[in-house]
This record gives sequence, C-alpha cells and structure tokens, in this order.
Amino acid sequence: MNKAVNLLQQYISNGQLDKALIESKKFCEQSPSDLSLKKLLSHVYYLKENFRSAIEISEEIIKEYPNDFDCHNNIGNYYLKLEEYEKSKEFISKSKEINKEHPAPYQNQSEIYIKERDFLNALKEINICISLHEKLSDDYLNYKSTIVLKIEIFIALKKQNEAVTLIKKYLSNKFDAELILHLIQIDKSQVENYMLSICKENSLNKTFNSSLEKYQKLVPVYFALANFYEKENKELSEEYYIKANKEVFSIQRLTMMKFQKSILNIIKNYESIKEGTIADKLKGKNNIFVIGMPRSGTTLTESIISANSEVFGAGELMSFYDLTYKLMTDHEEFENKHLESVGDRYVLRTKYFLSNYMKVVDKLPNNYHFIGHIRKFLPSSKIILILRDPWDLAVSLFKQRYVSNISYSSSFFNLGVQISNFEACLLYWKSQGVIDDSIMTIRYEDLVQNFEYYQEKIYKFCEIQSEYKKEKRERFFAKTASINQVQNKIHTESLKKKDFLSSKEEFTDAFYSQREFWKSKNIIEIPTDFFGYNV
Repeated sequence: MNKAVNLLQQYISNGQLDKALIESKKFCEQSPSDLSLKKLLSHVYYLKENFRSAIEISEEIIKEYPNDFDCHNNIGNYYLKLEEYEKSKEFISKSKEINKEHPAPYQNQSEIYIKERDFLNALKEINICISLHEKLSDDYLNYKSTIVLKIEIFIALKKQNEAVTLIKKYLSNKFDAELILHLIQIDKSQVENYMLSICKENSLNKTFNSSLEKYQKLVPVYFALANFYEKENKELSEEYYIKANKEVFSIQRLTMMKFQKSILNIIKNYESIKEGTIADKLKGKNNIFVIGMPRSGTTLTESIISANSEVFGAGELMSFYDLTYKLMTDHEEFENKHLESVGDRYVLRTKYFLSNYMKVVDKLPNNYHFIGHIRKFLPSSKIILILRDPWDLAVSLFKQRYVSNISYSSSFFNLGVQISNFEACLLYWKSQGVIDDSIMTIRYEDLVQNFEYYQEKIYKFCEIQSEYKKEKRERFFAKTASINQVQNKIHTESLKKKDFLSSKEEFTDAFYSQREFWKSKNIIEIPTDFFGYNV
C-alpha cells in the first residue's frame, strides 16, 4: 500500500483535505489491518480539526498496539486541542513512558503549562524538547515551532534579552525570515544589517518549483521587510505588505460564501431554540467572554481582566466552538439532548482553571457567532463585546501574518465582506434582544484613550473586586503581534489609520455589496453607520 500512502500524502501536501479524507477511508476499508493507513486517516481528521474522529481512530489502533508511541502522543495532542487537559496529560505521560527520548510529548506538556500560565515549568519542558531535537541532530526546520514557542515563553516571563539571544543563536547558522520578523517585533534595534540584506536578496528570488514553495519562502520575507520599514518608509512598508498578502491570497482556497452560510445556519438553529429554556439561570456564573473581531482589542481587554487576582485569563478557548461547531454547517442537525448539554460540558472544561480563581476569561474573538447560544446555554456568564473602527480593523488585520485561522485577512475585498458579515451577525443578535444592557459594549478607541476608567468599569461589570495587579498583567501570554501592547504602556498610535488609502475604496465597495446580500435576506435592518462608525 505504499502507493496509497504516497497518494494520500500528496493530497495532504497540496491542501486537498476533503479528497484525502475520502480516499483514506476507502483505502482503510480495503486494507483494514494496514497501520500506516489508519494513522494517516487519523492525521487527516486532525488536519480538518475533527479531533474526536482523530481520537477514535487512534484509540482503535491502541487496542491492538497498546504501546504505540505515535498514537499515545497524538491523542495527547488531540485532547490538548480540545482543551481537555486532564486527558491530554494522561496520554502525554504514557507517551513519555513508551519513549522518553522523543521530543514531541515534552512540547505538548509545555503547551499545557502555558495554558495554566506556569511559564517556568513550560520553559523546563521546552528546553528538554529542544535538547532532544539537537541530540537527534534534527534539521532546525523540524522544530522551528518549538523555538518560536520558547521565544514566546521568554516574552511572557519578560525575558526579552533571552528571547533576542535565542533568535540570534539560530540566525547565526541559518537564515530564517520568520525569526527575523519575531526579532523586529521584540526589538527592532537588534536587527543587524546582514539580516536585512539577506531579506532583500531573498525578496528578489523568482525561481521556485511550485506556488507552495514560493508562498513558503517569500511571505515571511515580505512581512519581515514590511514590519522593519513600517515607521521609516511607509510607502515601502505598504508595498511589502501588499506583496506578502498577494502571495497568501494566491494559495488560499477561500470561498467567502461559506462565512455567510455559516451565519445563516447559526441563525436557523437559534430560531428553532430561542423560545425554550435550555439551561439553569445560574449556569455560567464563573465565565467571562470577551468577544469581537480579531485585532479589535480582545487581547488587551482580557489582559485587563486577568490582572485581577480573582480571574484566570485562559486566552482563546476553542471549547464553546468545539461544542457548537455543527451549528455552522447544514450537514447534521443538532439533537436537543446535545444542545441541552452544551452549557454543562463547557462549564466542566473551564472548571479546570478555577481551582485557584473565581472566574475564567475566554477571549476567542469569533464567539460573536454564538452570542445568542451563550446566552441560552450559559445565562449567568458575562459577555464583553469590543468594537473598533472598521477601516482601522481592516488595516490591522491586513498587517498580521495569519497562517490559516483568519483566512480572509489577505485582501481588502475579503476584509470588507467579513466585517460586513460581523456587522450582520451582531445586528441579528441585537434584533433578537440578545445584545442589550446585560452585555457590556466597549469601543476600542475609548478603551485605549481612557484606560483606567474602563478598567474600573470592566471590573464592576464582571462583579470582581477593584484590584489591578500590574505585574500579573505584564506576565501574560500572547503571540508576539499582541504582546507589546499588553506588556507596555497603552498607546493610541493604532487609531485613525491612514494606511493603504488606495485600497480603501475596494474595502468599502465590498462592505456595502455584502450589506446588500444581508438586506436581501430580510433578516435584519441595516443602519446607515457601523455601530456609530463611518465606513
């Protein structure tokens, strides 16, 4: 079955995951005893973020091969993605017993410690992981994600100097534009001339074996140069941002229709359940949701709440999405029994963080899709909605390098469509009386300009004591793109952006065109403005 394995791997490398899933199922039926095919099927489920099915396949293998390292380690990783940390720890521990010299479980364990905000132990585990990679003489590219994770841990510990030293250590042996980008975001002054020269040299490369190779090699270079020149040469910086996103856009298989379809499916489901009582009115009393578009100030808001000793900032939890994702498709109807259990299961998962805290913050931005369902399943939870000027939001998203989770950010047209979808979603919740005085709505611009006022207002809304611990806020885990704003003094530089003005018409045309789509559905009433902002 080598031919089958090679074919499946080819589908995977080309991003043809639906095809890979169909074919891997077929091959497994034809050769049910083939271990490599079963593992590939589990991996495809993982890539499609169907972690439950990935676990089921791996557990089937373990029944026959109880000491299979790959399966134990993979299940540990799958439960990590599902945010079921106790189960994840169980399989991570077992995989270490089976093979204590393999680096993978140590990285998984490090990520759990990060989730627990235990950065010192996270650092210990990641150090073991790196040393094992080096012992195995692994190619640096095989564990670059591990290096990046260590950089992020250093930053969370406010050890910027150590982060810089680590980056330079690896750059001394190998050019890597992604590491240079991290270096720029941490401390631009540490970027040496030779690094910049190599970036420029690589940006002119026109010889690639495939569009994928072109994407992989050029995108990080363009983003690094764009970030470096952002303040010195705005025109040149914008040119590199446009080049970077053009390459991202060229390789994405993105259909914006799927986003509007998702909203329509969510609305359809909510209409079917909105009259009934699903959860106890006290359910969710320990839960705080911070909701908004990515780059709207959700991380900043979470860091303010998490600076309080009563609160644990859990970051972007996927739990509510995992429990309700079927609402976004029309492939399978939710059973009432399943719906009734959503709140219970979410509370059970987040309870993991509450041993030393009274409340836990979930700041997955895209939970705005499910505001009505959060209200149904977790009626006592607190919801804070963050709004931001739509153009400022679009520009900020366009400037960030997202690998896959924010696929619409590579074009101003798609950004216009998606921000219009965001508006439509909120307007629907407002029309249903879901967004009312029980939800705290904050404009990002007001937050950064009147930080202390909103800090107190947020604490009062969340029903926690007025206690702001600066050192707790500073020791906060976030990706490099957000961490400087969190750890440093609040600034207003990100307001009233005048960047990419030549693309603003493309953005506004797309925004208003998508509004016409929502008007045609007669679901909501479209206002003349965007929640008080001009578009």
